[in-house]
Amino acid sequence: MPSKNVFKPKQQRSQDTQRKLIASLHLCLQDKFFEHISIKELAERAGVSVGTFYRRFKDKESLLPLLYQDFGDDLLQWVGRLELNQYSDLTAAVEQLSVEVYNFLVSRKSIFRTLHLNSRLHSSLLDSDELVDRRAIYRRLAAVLLKFDTEIKVAEPRKAADMVIFMMITSLLDKVLYPSLTPAIATNASAEELTLELPKILLPYLKLESI
Repeated sequence: MPSKNVFKPKQQRSQDTQRKLIASLHLCLQDKFFEHISIKELAERAGVSVGTFYRRFKDKESLLPLLYQDFGDDLLQWVGRLELNQYSDLTAAVEQLSVEVYNFLVSRKSIFRTLHLNSRLHSSLLDSDELVDRRAIYRRLAAVLLKFDTEIKVAEPRKAADMVIFMMITSLLDKVLYPSLTPAIATNASAEELTLELPKILLPYLKLESI
């Protein structure tokens, strides 16, 4: 089980080895699921011995907090870029966010799958990144929509924007990561088609004055 805190070696050599191993994991995840990657393969791609791996990590799962932290940095940069985008109106913002979420999920599909599955097996993984607050990330995404609060007609715009981000991410996450499993199979639409359909569903929700 991954430990709650990310191990931070003090010696430069150990830091270099750790970086090589996490880079190796990223490479391996391009071709295989996490559960199919061996420690021998990780060590070979990192250019270190299996013994060196075991001197620093108990098992393969011990790398997961490092992967989660790495992903947190990636997530911050992605949201920062979204916040710089110019959106003409609420419709454009919802449509573009849907496309951006889809592209982000697809480009990091293997990493998403690994963290998504293992965070449910080992909830402590979710506490292993002390630098990036995931809740704050979602709030920042919702804030992109709240820039057009005059177009949002519901009684509680903040709550509605949060709900839209939740529905957008969870829907696309299932469709991209597990397209042949439930609940993704509830619709025959592909992930690309769902990306374009979601705004048609979510925009009326934001503009429905009776909510």
